[in-house]
Amino acid sequence: MLLAMETPPSAADPLFWADFVELHALVHPDHCYSRGDLSTLLRRNRDTAINRTADEETRWRDIAIFAATRSSEFGAAYPYRVSDDGDTLELIADLTAENEAYLKLLLASLMRHAPRNRRAELGRFFEQACHLVFCKLMPTGSTVYPTWASGGEAAHYQGTLFEKMTKLASDIRCTANFKERDFKANDTGDGGIDIVAWHPMADVRDGMPMAFAQCGCSKEDWSFKHLEASPSKHFRHFPVMHRWATYYFMPLDLRHADGDWAYKSDIGEAIIVDRLRLLRLSTQYDLLDDFPELPLLDDIRALAAA
Repeated sequence: MLLAMETPPSAADPLFWADFVELHALVHPDHCYSRGDLSTLLRRNRDTAINRTADEETRWRDIAIFAATRSSEFGAAYPYRVSDDGDTLELIADLTAENEAYLKLLLASLMRHAPRNRRAELGRFFEQACHLVFCKLMPTGSTVYPTWASGGEAAHYQGTLFEKMTKLASDIRCTANFKERDFKANDTGDGGIDIVAWHPMADVRDGMPMAFAQCGCSKEDWSFKHLEASPSKHFRHFPVMHRWATYYFMPLDLRHADGDWAYKSDIGEAIIVDRLRLLRLSTQYDLLDDFPELPLLDDIRALAAA
């Protein structure tokens, strides 16, 4: 059902390899994936460049260490355990709502393995999950709207990108600094902004606290997409009195084994909300019961159990 399961990650970082092994454990009939399983897969891919960067024992050791740190950081939300001998990653038997949420975010971070006709479903799930958390991060009394391109007829922002941006400028009490000809004809995208929020401050004057967010599942594109909603791109469009906060939501677990950010030098002026923060915030704000459904996960588990 899933794609490219024989193709290991192109990057050497343990965070990607741990995801890859977790996915294999999820789909395996025995709900586990072992050192031997990975060794066999790597031998089948012996000629690929990535597999010349580390021997099989080192690769597995790094994965096991990273999985152990995930167990510590995610706590009860982590749905896997490393066997006592360190040779196998096992999916736990009785999954909680936290565990289910983790697995959904795991799948969202592994978009390349999803069937092409299910990727929109994954993207939609992730946007909706981010919207739940983003709403809780905003001050009480804030107005929050999704601006993504697939909003449908009920969306607050409708029409072309020019029309959406014009409406947004009005909402944030700003004089729009753009013309229709500045945009591609018939562009109905989101302009790099997926969710917006502002607090009206109990009056109608300009100068409100605001936040713009972008959501993305790519393991590479985030390095530039996390600034798509930032003032560095849009302040000339929306010359507001006070610049907004920028958020970027990703399903990746963007950490080193020691807990610090991975790829820290690539992080610009944005607040990154990765898998760990999404899970912890969802628990903190009691959002797990409202977490969006993901039929793809149900289908994968049903197939593994068949």
